[in-house]
Amino acid sequence: MFGWEFPPHQAGGLATATVGLVKGLLRVGVDVTLVVPFPVSESPVAGLRVIGAEAPTRLRVHRIPSPLDPYGTAQGYADGILSERGRSGGERSPYGGDLMAEVERFTGLAAEIAAREPHDVIDAHDWITFQAGAMARAQSGRPLVAHIHAIEFDRTGSDGNPQIARREREGLTGADRVIANSHRLKRLCVDRYGVVAEKVDVIHWGIDGSPEGAPAERAQAPFGPTTPIALFLGRVTSQKGPDLFLEMAARVARLVPAAHFVMAGSGDLLGGLIERAAELGLAGRVHFTGGLGGADVARAFRMADVCVMPSRSEPFGLVALESLLHGTPCVVAREAGVAEVIRNAIKVDCWDLDEMTNQVASILRHRPLRDELADRGRREVGLPRFSLDEPARLTAATYQAATASRPNQGASR
Repeated sequence: MFGWEFPPHQAGGLATATVGLVKGLLRVGVDVTLVVPFPVSESPVAGLRVIGAEAPTRLRVHRIPSPLDPYGTAQGYADGILSERGRSGGERSPYGGDLMAEVERFTGLAAEIAAREPHDVIDAHDWITFQAGAMARAQSGRPLVAHIHAIEFDRTGSDGNPQIARREREGLTGADRVIANSHRLKRLCVDRYGVVAEKVDVIHWGIDGSPEGAPAERAQAPFGPTTPIALFLGRVTSQKGPDLFLEMAARVARLVPAAHFVMAGSGDLLGGLIERAAELGLAGRVHFTGGLGGADVARAFRMADVCVMPSRSEPFGLVALESLLHGTPCVVAREAGVAEVIRNAIKVDCWDLDEMTNQVASILRHRPLRDELADRGRREVGLPRFSLDEPARLTAATYQAATASRPNQGASR
């Protein structure tokens, strides 16, 4: 398996999804060798073999300066907005100022790794590893599964960066099978990149944990134990709709005068949103935490009365499942991938600020409603279909289908 993010080296949800998939695969009996682009001293998951793709001294890498960050915006590309720190908890990010050169370095090592590591199938996550997966397939003849978490259209709301879009198109159309995390993302792959629909399997993400293991009691908020709190948690980029959350907050504040709003995350819109909060008269009621990780994320969920996910584009949306697991009702964008499978969340159109305001204000005003939604949500995410084992089982079935459709052309075991 070729990955790019894995805790603690992460910048967004890709790391969370990858670690969850790996845990599930190991539990259903699939051995995994994960290849990542950073040094690894020990495996963070029991039973997982992790290889850091470090270049041998004989490899020559030609570095091409490029101000690219796959979680940025089109404006971010132009402005060269870069970060050497992660977007979650201040950990090191696997993205940097010379991303394309790092992708090429990673790709250059793929054949060598495929030659020495026994494997039956190759799983490559997102555009940054697709070419590496193709190189590994050329070496071993084993089938390639392209695991897509989001496409450039999701991240930018437009065609975005043509080089990234090209790599996505080539990786998806050239793979033996494709795994998309929602029907919405499958449609985008088919419509925008011409991927054959029949080779795309939709596998919704599961979540690591159970309602019994997540404390139900509310965490203490620093601005009062009974203060109504609405939470946004995610990258502060246009895709995730933090600006929509802020405009909604201004409306909710008029209906629920005691309400406070927490925006947890970092990204290229952060500075402008801080200024906008002051313009709206919310400087004392909107709290910007920056990126959070680990226990701080759990505390943020348990501190809030409602979590709002107003994404303009959201292939899946693990934040919704995490929110419900922690007993926090969630308002989600109607077209988010998670809305295809979750029942006990409030679904609204991201652009309908009036409806979003009404739903959030109702939850903040009426404790019995909040408690009912929290209870139903916690019980729903405890169902087997939201466990890590279910997406792992379906992924293993895709591996088998890919193997059956591509005769062995090399020996790897």
